[in-house]
Amino acid sequence: MTDANSYVFNSLSDKELEYLMSHKREVTFNPGETIIKQNTTTTHFVCVRNGLAKVVSEGPKDKSLILKLINKHSLLTAGGVINDDVRQFTITAISKVECCFVDSERLHNLLINNCKFSYELLRYNNKWNIDMLNRLVNLTNKYMPGRIADTLLYLKNEIYQANPFTVQLSKSDLANMSAMTKESFIRGFKELEESKIVRHENRTIEILNEEDLTRISKNG
Repeated sequence: MTDANSYVFNSLSDKELEYLMSHKREVTFNPGETIIKQNTTTTHFVCVRNGLAKVVSEGPKDKSLILKLINKHSLLTAGGVINDDVRQFTITAISKVECCFVDSERLHNLLINNCKFSYELLRYNNKWNIDMLNRLVNLTNKYMPGRIADTLLYLKNEIYQANPFTVQLSKSDLANMSAMTKESFIRGFKELEESKIVRHENRTIEILNEEDLTRISKNG
């Protein structure tokens, strides 16, 4: 089991873990392919072994919002495994994604019989929900410069954990993460470049002045 979600599964005995994983299916998704589709019935939960994907909330009139990025060692339920058995989000591969699908019914059986496992999975899902709620609050309350700063700091500190970093997202994705149009994101990013706060070459972004970028993020 992967490092980032191992604490969820540490509460399972060897026999329980074997029961859960014995019917898993390993699948590889190419960039742009849908891993989980919003409003579909939950039949499996997904463990990401490698790759990068985006969690998208699909709204009316073809509008959508990227709520979160997921990389290797992530557990995906999309909100449907222990709630109403309906996926609440769409998850799409950004890079090549290697994952395994595990039968939800087997998960349900373990949740009923293992309270510690139930608690750890609820804790894991709760962290997901808090992260996305905080992101929505920031998108709602901040002006465009603050939202762009949030996106860049999120990519540097939580996703790539490097500076400079090479993004696999399109400009439309970056704009979507910042809840603005592509044109607005490009204009705002250019202003940060002109201020010598960031620079980019092709798909590589470098944060030159993280202190100023953090200040912009905090001031909104």
